[in-house]
Amino acid sequence: MNAKSNLKPEFTTSTEGGIEVSFFKDKISFNGTIYRQHSTDILLFVPNSAAAGITSVLKNVGSLTTDGVELQLTIAPFKNPKGFSWSSTASYTQFKTIVDDLATGVAKIQLGGFVTPGTFLVKGDEYGQIYGSAFQRTNDATGLKYDPTLAYNPTGKMVINATTGFPLLMSSDQKVGNPNPKYLIGISNSFSFKGLELSVLLDIKEGGDQYARNIADLRRNGAVIETAAFERINADGTAAKPYIFDGVTTNGDANTIGLTAEQYWSASGRLGAAEGFILNTSWFRIREASLSYTFQRDLLKNSPFGALTIGIFGRNLFLSSPGYPHLDPEQNAQGVSNSQGLEFNALPQTKSIGVNLRVTF
Repeated sequence: MNAKSNLKPEFTTSTEGGIEVSFFKDKISFNGTIYRQHSTDILLFVPNSAAAGITSVLKNVGSLTTDGVELQLTIAPFKNPKGFSWSSTASYTQFKTIVDDLATGVAKIQLGGFVTPGTFLVKGDEYGQIYGSAFQRTNDATGLKYDPTLAYNPTGKMVINATTGFPLLMSSDQKVGNPNPKYLIGISNSFSFKGLELSVLLDIKEGGDQYARNIADLRRNGAVIETAAFERINADGTAAKPYIFDGVTTNGDANTIGLTAEQYWSASGRLGAAEGFILNTSWFRIREASLSYTFQRDLLKNSPFGALTIGIFGRNLFLSSPGYPHLDPEQNAQGVSNSQGLEFNALPQTKSIGVNLRVTF
């Protein structure tokens, strides 16, 4: 009872400004909004000593600030219900949520995931960052040295075991990915001509990282084309070792130790840390499309139909995601939740195509 009495409601204050204009008898219209939301007394489960019999306690522990922009442009240069009509609407969304504060003495709070990787709230950082095991990397100005007393440098070169040729790991988890997109764009187009109607919805996402367990498993088992970039066997029958990690060995020399494909794509090589599973989820896709024809009334005057429309439709018809091969990156192991950016053996997305018939009498 006492624990419940200490809980307070969350509060969110929002400030926004916008503009809405139209030109040429609504053939061109635009509206835009910029906003800021500040949330305080966020309710989260805070880590607690297991010695007390519980591992987490629900408390008012955080504050968040979100800055965002939403823009929408609509053009309709042709509006002729008896002839050709076309309208197009493009929307742009960009937002960033920063963790302003957490409970006293709490460095980070886990939103979801596992021991490694997981998604976390960290004071001063963007919402829901991906933390996991990471490779040791050089962190001096010359790119040749690794100093464990310095902060992790994700852009440095890998530090390689001078004997095995495998990359070395950090002793603690690091921030290895940001699941939040830089921006989202949606474009819808509608065309009509004498009963024929076509509509297409395009979807663009820029940025956003994901821990891709499915793709890692495919690579680990040699089931995808990138694992066959080189011949596996030399002409003399020995195992080919064409893979060399771009890095420096522990003695400061450039790495020249070759590895086989099996070694490179193993749990000791490229997939030895959560960092090796992180892929970019930027995409362009045809989200939806439909084509239909409505018969004109004079064609139905000798039929029992008052109206007749036939059509074909499809969803997920095309996807281009260069940084995320083989599978659709629109996956989330945590389902619909506050934790994003983790994929663990999810089922592939499906493409659907269907036909419809609408009749009135």
